[in-house]
Amino acid sequence: METERRPKSKQKTVRMGRPPKKLASEVDARILEAARELFLARGLGVSVGEIARLARASKGTIYARFSTKEELFAAIAMNNAERVREGYEHAVPTGDTIEERLSMLGSEILKHVLTPDTIDFIRLAATEARRFPELAKVERLMRERGAHHAASVLKDVTGPEQGAAYAAFAPERLTRTAQFFLDLVVAPLVMRAVFGDDPKRLRASVRSHVTESVSFFLAACRNQEAG
Repeated sequence: METERRPKSKQKTVRMGRPPKKLASEVDARILEAARELFLARGLGVSVGEIARLARASKGTIYARFSTKEELFAAIAMNNAERVREGYEHAVPTGDTIEERLSMLGSEILKHVLTPDTIDFIRLAATEARRFPELAKVERLMRERGAHHAASVLKDVTGPEQGAAYAAFAPERLTRTAQFFLDLVVAPLVMRAVFGDDPKRLRASVRSHVTESVSFFLAACRNQEAG
């Protein structure tokens, strides 16, 4: 006697693997935002479990992306730097002279850096650096990234004619020159904000500070050529 065979029911195949790119990016954004909020409120002493709960993600999901809290902090720092960069990179510095164009560039950068949120994050990094020495690498990375982005904008602002007139604006020296520009024009007001000056009040002094700093910066470039 033959045994009756039931037809096999069709079942949907469940695919295992990585989540769709859009979904993964949404999870990443939730993790970074939750970690940023908790870090700013309580420092790096918060637990990964707390971050996971606020981000509506598992600890395993977080550790799959960031092996340490320092690595997570670094990702937030890079995101922050990218937001600042996007703010000034698309501004088109105008002016008849290189001094006017550099002044506009410096003002645009400071406008996007001197925000309470950005300053609070820089303060946090400075406060936690002693407990978490790895954060020094984050600072170096942000500094290098900032100089690289500033150099790309500086190249458009100065133009090839300035590269011929000033060796400091030559392509092979532009990144180093951009770092000097940031140190002289941007860093002083940022440091004042980090050490307690009101960012809003400092923004009111940006124009005069940038004008004087850019003039000094270009004088130094000229003196370098003379030397």
